[in-house]
Amino acid sequence: MTEPTETTPASAAQIAALKALRAALLAQHKVLIDYDRQQYEGVFGAVPTGRFVQLFTEDPWFRWLDPVSRLIVALDEWQEQEPPLAEAGIALADEAARLFRRTGGKEDEFGERYLLALQKSPEAGMGQSQVMAALRATPQSPAPDA
Repeated sequence: MTEPTETTPASAAQIAALKALRAALLAQHKVLIDYDRQQYEGVFGAVPTGRFVQLFTEDPWFRWLDPVSRLIVALDEWQEQEPPLAEAGIALADEAARLFRRTGGKEDEFGERYLLALQKSPEAGMGQSQVMAALRATPQSPAPDA
């Protein structure tokens, strides 16, 4: 099989795999939003839905979820391309793998908060397994030699 170039169209299998990855990411994003809303309301009290939407988009409390939001938007934009390009799809899958395989660290707010959500929310743990299953079925760059 030849390596994709910047102009090689994505195969039907790659498109299907990235659609499945997007679905898993979207479901996990919702779980994480629900989890984080519970945490927020535990500190600040109940928030009406309309106000929550505003908080989600504006309050720094929820900024850690931005990488997932941006990745979902990027997958949507990739799928809308005519045709979607294989190399760009691989780059998106690589980004998802980096994001969801992180272990956290001082400079990694997403990783730290995500690990906490995985520890405290059974739904987040189940969603993580769905994301990882989708990633295993999605073409990615070869792993670097260790």
